[in-house]
Amino acid sequence: MPRAVRHINEVRILDTLYRVGVTTRADLARELGLMRSTVGNLIVGLIEQGLVRETEVSGAATAGRTGRPGQLVQLHAGHAAFIGADIGVGHLSVVAIDLAGQVIHSRTIGFRAEVGAVDPAIDRLAGLTEALLRELPAGQAVQGLSVVVPGLVDPDGIVVRAPVLGWQQVPVQRLLAERLGWDRPLSSENDANAFAAAELFGRDRAPGAEALFVYLDAGVGGGIASAGRLLRGQRGQAGEIGHIHLGEHGFESRTAVQGSFESYVAREAVLARFQHHGGTARDLDAFLAALDAQVPAAWRTLSEWAWWMGRGLASLISVLDPGRIVLGGPVAALFEPARQEVLASVRKHLVPPLQLPRIEVSSLGTDACAIGGALLLHRAHLSIDERLVYGAGGPG
Repeated sequence: MPRAVRHINEVRILDTLYRVGVTTRADLARELGLMRSTVGNLIVGLIEQGLVRETEVSGAATAGRTGRPGQLVQLHAGHAAFIGADIGVGHLSVVAIDLAGQVIHSRTIGFRAEVGAVDPAIDRLAGLTEALLRELPAGQAVQGLSVVVPGLVDPDGIVVRAPVLGWQQVPVQRLLAERLGWDRPLSSENDANAFAAAELFGRDRAPGAEALFVYLDAGVGGGIASAGRLLRGQRGQAGEIGHIHLGEHGFESRTAVQGSFESYVAREAVLARFQHHGGTARDLDAFLAALDAQVPAAWRTLSEWAWWMGRGLASLISVLDPGRIVLGGPVAALFEPARQEVLASVRKHLVPPLQLPRIEVSSLGTDACAIGGALLLHRAHLSIDERLVYGAGGPG
């Protein structure tokens, strides 16, 4: 029992230091409701583990207090690194974060393999990862690697289904580990959950105890935060919001479920709708350019997208009651020009007087999912909740 209590209090200290950055032993004791001597003993142990460091005595006492100023305590950022590697739609991204949760290195390249081709993606991702690892400072131990894919991943690291890649039953963890000769913690994650983790757990991100994170790309995925944690579901498959049913026939016939949310609002559905209205665009950038050029077919497409986007969000709001919704991924660029129409559609499809959550667009870029994968490993390493990344069975 004493060891368990010590461990819990160490976790509380690490979590507090992650949130506040730099503080003193005295302030830690006050915030955590512990005796100063207890915090001092715990800090000594964390310093011995390399997780925490103390710096010079501060020049003045804490504001509003008298007495001898305490030493400054903070996470030892250079003690560890965590790697997130994302096989995205049209790109590969690899990111390293330190123990303080800050990005220290990142690499992103455009990449498109033939549908169903596994080895080229694994080989290129492994090469990017190896190049990034060579950039890490000596002594900064890599504590794990998380590979992120745009599809459904089971607890054993097998990509059950990733339609945009044409992958089914692909053991992505094993293949990448073999290619890298990897012998450290390794996990895999769905891109939408990784995006949610980047927004939820990043040190500089807004708090979101009850939130919904929607990732809009070739498909639509979601991450659901409840009590500040990612909701996983019975089989780890919670958040497949792109498959909720909105109608009979969407604008994209290749989706897994006809009439699903993503068949109306995902990237290919937007391009198909634009073509239906007489426009031509090979990719999303071309469609956005048509919007900028005030092409009528583009604005008609955007208006219809807004209606279906609002209808889908309203369904999710009714079930989940989030306080905040964060939109990410390439297609999220459509939200701001259509904001008022989306909100009007949300209100139309909700039973009043339900209050709307705050809806915002993520400021994270193409490497958001890679950052999220790394942050899940980071939280597991600090023992905040190992189930976030490893599942009920623990690390394997």
